[in-house]
Amino acid sequence: MEEFTVSRLVVLKENLYCKKCGGWIYCPEMNMQGKNDQGEEIEDIGEGCLKKDIEREFFECPDCGIRHYLQE
Repeated sequence: MEEFTVSRLVVLKENLYCKKCGGWIYCPEMNMQGKNDQGEEIEDIGEGCLKKDIEREFFECPDCGIRHYLQE
């Protein structure tokens, strides 16, 4: 199955469109506020927007089902 990677930092700042079919997947307005390990406020990907397989988190295109795996 074809798959792509996308940077977490890019997703937090820019709209994510499928690299195969061009369908919309995620936008920064969906981000949520949270806290990191040091207790500092951070912006993160919205809850429930990511799926996870055995080893990695990914966005799945709702139009074609292609996975876009997160890179830190």
